[in-house]
Amino acid sequence: MPKFLKELIKENTVVFLETTEMQDTIIKMVEIAKQENFIKDKEKFRLAILDRESLVSTGIGLGVAIPHAKLDDVDDFFIIVGINKKGLDWDAIDRNPVGIVFLIGGPDKEGAQREYLKIIAKLILLIKNDIRRNFLINASRKEQVVDIFKEF
Repeated sequence: MPKFLKELIKENTVVFLETTEMQDTIIKMVEIAKQENFIKDKEKFRLAILDRESLVSTGIGLGVAIPHAKLDDVDDFFIIVGINKKGLDWDAIDRNPVGIVFLIGGPDKEGAQREYLKIIAKLILLIKNDIRRNFLINASRKEQVVDIFKEF
């Protein structure tokens, strides 16, 4: 299992979004997860993400959402990074629009929760930094996004 964000976030897992709704954003990001062969069944994964979202919003504030799901047919953790410069209504905890979305998928097996929590902790450490977060939302090229995660 990857230990660093730089192992999970590559140019092919970054997308600049033109979507205007949370559900359309999830559909687009799940499609990338399928194209990269991270998931076997995109509908099953999409529904798992939306089911989790229905419990409580994954909009954690600071313009960031972290929708996630763990399923038994997902082999390893992955992250799709979505940047939406216009912002999305994600029902975030601080009620602000979301411009950065980290879609996380992973296996639902023993030991996976610990790895998931490590990934979340590193993401939160990165996004709490105003400079890094602003650089992310203002990035215009995929390689700029990937560069931010090189130290993580």
